[in-house]
Amino acid sequence: MKREVWRGRVWLLWLLGWWVPGWLAADPVALEEVMRQLAAVPSVEATFQEQKTLAILREPLLSSGRLYYRAPNYLRKQTLHPQPEEYEVDEHWLMIETPSDGRRQFDLNGYPQLRPFVEAIRATLAGDQATLERYYRLEFQGTPAAWSLQLNPREPEFAHFLSAIIIRGRVAWIDSVETLEANGDRSLLTVHPR
Repeated sequence: MKREVWRGRVWLLWLLGWWVPGWLAADPVALEEVMRQLAAVPSVEATFQEQKTLAILREPLLSSGRLYYRAPNYLRKQTLHPQPEEYEVDEHWLMIETPSDGRRQFDLNGYPQLRPFVEAIRATLAGDQATLERYYRLEFQGTPAAWSLQLNPREPEFAHFLSAIIIRGRVAWIDSVETLEANGDRSLLTVHPR
């Protein structure tokens, strides 16, 4: 009798939307469709606004700029305001340019701690589910028309810095990327077509 009451409560909570186990919420066919549609996009040009909330600051940091993507391996984030910064990834090379440090290049093969950050966005834009799954456990919700994909780090040393990355989108477009750091800091990057 107790087991039947418990089972009835679980189904009631599920029907009311208060509790949805991961295996009921995720639709692998919808995830595959989103990945297929993203993989079909040859390039993207967009603008972005980013809000970073840091525990050590009272006010969030705001920035804006442009994003460029060319399938399957090129990604560029060009911050224009409040100060110019540039991040560019091409194949396995990462270039960072800031006013204070100048231009620096990194071979991602020699910096394995950087690659998961890069692949979170680049592999999502490329619709490369296999690469995403190499670095993250994926939690997909929604339909191809409106979806969210939560990336949870697989490696404990990476999870020490990052709690999750949540990417939200519609069909083959990424609307936002939310990064939740393990120390409580977070950033929300909102993307708009150019």
